[in-house]
Amino acid sequence: MRLTLVGTAIFGLTALSAWAAPLAVDNIKRDNDPLPFPDGFPTPSDAQLQKIYAGAHGTLSNSAPPANVSYQGLVNLRLLDFAERIEAVYFYEFLWNVTNGVPGYELPWWVDYDYFVRFLTVTLHVEELHNLDAVTVLAHFNQTAIEPCTTYHFPVSNFEEAVTLAMTFTSNVFGLLGEIVQIFAQNGDIGLTRHIVQVVANEGEQNGFFRYLLGRVPDELPFTTVSTREFSFTALQGFVDPASCPNIDLISQDINTFDALTLLVTPKARTEEISFAIAIDKYVDGTNYYVVYTNQGNNPVVEPATWVASDSTTVTLNATFPYHEYLLNGLTIAAVTDQAGPFADVDSVTAAAIWAPAFIVVN
Repeated sequence: MRLTLVGTAIFGLTALSAWAAPLAVDNIKRDNDPLPFPDGFPTPSDAQLQKIYAGAHGTLSNSAPPANVSYQGLVNLRLLDFAERIEAVYFYEFLWNVTNGVPGYELPWWVDYDYFVRFLTVTLHVEELHNLDAVTVLAHFNQTAIEPCTTYHFPVSNFEEAVTLAMTFTSNVFGLLGEIVQIFAQNGDIGLTRHIVQVVANEGEQNGFFRYLLGRVPDELPFTTVSTREFSFTALQGFVDPASCPNIDLISQDINTFDALTLLVTPKARTEEISFAIAIDKYVDGTNYYVVYTNQGNNPVVEPATWVASDSTTVTLNATFPYHEYLLNGLTIAAVTDQAGPFADVDSVTAAAIWAPAFIVVN
């Protein structure tokens, strides 16, 4: 990417070390701030917005949002604003790297360059509209939007890593948007639910192609993996410097985050021991810890965690990844707790988590 990138294994990309060196020739542009884009995003003029519409193959909705919204509905909208802008920045940088010949971003021989650039261009404009949609609805309710961050970083350095990360965070988006729909429904914001389902469907179209590019079948799971706002907000902050986000506190005042859980080696489609790293500051010697895996909408799976090694800053834990017993395909979300469960659902895991999330994608 043109931005200064940092390595993190939160999305299962484990080959990069933390705070990796800049990876492209133009990485110092605007102190890692790619905004505004050439098309005016995130504050396009009317004329620029018409061009974004053309590029996205469609428009923002011209129907009025509901007259009222709940407090939790506003929390949802602020998180969507934050998340969708990060996605837009990611695809802008991915497209820039491909079209400007950044080393590592050469396309595989079997991927048609013109077709892929067209796909990524449409995806970029779609994500711009997803963000502008949240901004527009917040304005409708006379609420302050989440201001853009000025420092972004993504743990990728080549085409395959970039597609893998897009696939992984999009898989989590399914779970986040499902959580948002449920919270809207629970709080009486029924008028906003249909619109979120429209976004979920579009994200699914994108993810099928990402999976195809990686040699995987488009269908990830029969029922996508559920997630929570807390897991998603924690993971999203790995893509920005939170100190560069002027009013991120509008989200953090309502959504808790966790200490990082780093997946050290992504498992294969088999039952095996896998390793995680956690910061040592909250680790208590003699405490029994557990890795909890959430996959699809099934009851979370709990496996004992065993100490492997530690130094002055980090503890390495091992746990079984029970692939065969539970058929842990697609996205599995891991968390570490000091409770053995059983856990009824992803919400109870979130309530008990100490270190989280690590995203694992198998098959």
